[in-house]
Amino acid sequence: MLALTWTDLKSSPRALQETRALTDRPFGVNFVLQWDQWERLELCLAENVPVVSFFWGDPKPYLEAAHKGGAIVMQTVGSASEAKRMADIGVDVVVAQGQGWEAGGHVWGQIATMVLVPIVADTVWPMPVIAAGGIADGRGVAAALVLGAAGAWVGTRFLASEEAYIHPVYRELLLKANETDTVYTTLFDGGWPSAPHRVLQNSTFNELEGSRLSGQRPRRKQGV
Repeated sequence: MLALTWTDLKSSPRALQETRALTDRPFGVNFVLQWDQWERLELCLAENVPVVSFFWGDPKPYLEAAHKGGAIVMQTVGSASEAKRMADIGVDVVVAQGQGWEAGGHVWGQIATMVLVPIVADTVWPMPVIAAGGIADGRGVAAALVLGAAGAWVGTRFLASEEAYIHPVYRELLLKANETDTVYTTLFDGGWPSAPHRVLQNSTFNELEGSRLSGQRPRRKQGV
């Protein structure tokens, strides 16, 4: 799955072509609907991308175009009622993202994976459900399947890969971190207000959190 929401339109075709050259298996692209994604969607459909995944918004305006372009449409949900709405409007697959405390990155709902996945699977059966949030190894995948999911979405785990465009120090800290070293916060919104996220707790977080609590949050430096 390629996250193309913030990718420059001129470089997106190259990313798609490189991915296609590296595998003969299906792959998809992921779009955050906090922003308009028409240009990126049209580009991907022109490249015959087989799977389109949407997150953080209503996919309905994009559904007809995606299906006409031959793509399977996935939508990330945080509740059974949201999953039911997606099934009703014609989404092909829902991603039940357990966001209580498991998921990394930006989080959508407040229900834990083990609770959310079976409820969503029962609600939209026989629609395929993908489990996401806190799945990092084979045991997590096996648990997702037992809970009723058709598959699992592994995200943060791949930050450990050489191909991930992250700072080497960040990768090292991730690999050394334990289960108590992350925090759920909205401090690093990056122009995406009201979007909670899970991050490593470090001196930068402690400084910003202390400033926020005192009502004097400092301006963040670029890249911090």
